[in-house]
Amino acid sequence: MYHHVKKLMYTVNIGEPDPKFGRMLLEQFGGANGELAAAMQYSVQGMNCEDPARKDLLMDIGTEELSHLEVVGALIRMHLKPVKSDREAADADPLVTIAGGGGVALFDSMGNAWTANYLKVTGDLAVDLRSNIAAEARAKIVYERLISFTQDAGSKQALQFLMTREITHMRAFSAALESMEKPPFSIGTIQPTPGLVDEYLNASTGEARDGGKDTVGPWNSGNGLHMVQSEIEGGKGLHVEPYDPRPGTEKTSPVDSTPVGAYINGARHASRQAAAQSRSAHA
Repeated sequence: MYHHVKKLMYTVNIGEPDPKFGRMLLEQFGGANGELAAAMQYSVQGMNCEDPARKDLLMDIGTEELSHLEVVGALIRMHLKPVKSDREAADADPLVTIAGGGGVALFDSMGNAWTANYLKVTGDLAVDLRSNIAAEARAKIVYERLISFTQDAGSKQALQFLMTREITHMRAFSAALESMEKPPFSIGTIQPTPGLVDEYLNASTGEARDGGKDTVGPWNSGNGLHMVQSEIEGGKGLHVEPYDPRPGTEKTSPVDSTPVGAYINGARHASRQAAAQSRSAHA
């Protein structure tokens, strides 16, 4: 159940309206990394979540993002106010002025319509939490860039509030993922191919005009990884010997989402097996 309270989570005040900046702010209203996308992503994930504790987390943050959307909307409307009556201001965004009457609409800063394609919802709790951590990071950097394009104190303070909450949410999602007590790269139920999973292919070779060259670092020669050269460079390349997938071999958590598929944990899905036996008995 949602209940609207007629009070912004953060009170917004601005000095001089700036319609062009108002258009920039639309990125966080109807854009790919905006507050509506975040609210919908976390809420839908929460509806799908089978773990009550982390479901509560997802619904908490999803609901807060709706409050953030309201703050962004109020800020945008203040900056767009001149477009209702001033021709020059209206030229800053004719779409908002003519189609939307000078108010907010589900478009980004370039006039692209909001779409559910922005949402990352896989139905796997660990995967979704990782997506959310990345989403908060993207939103944080967008707010930071918006701050850098205004000198209005009230606008900057409101954006600072919103930017800060992105980091709070990152911390919450990270803690929720860590509390599942899974190895950091344990995804799903099928263990990756041994040996192959530790190979880093050196697929960008030679030296570039700008000084770029092959580099050795912890991403290719550390953390259990080792570099292999491609056949083009005279190396052996990746190990590509066939290896049968083995459901049920990956390390999981008691709060993981239910696996999806007719064949899991090395056997037919219990419900499918029972249905097959029932059909056989009535044949």
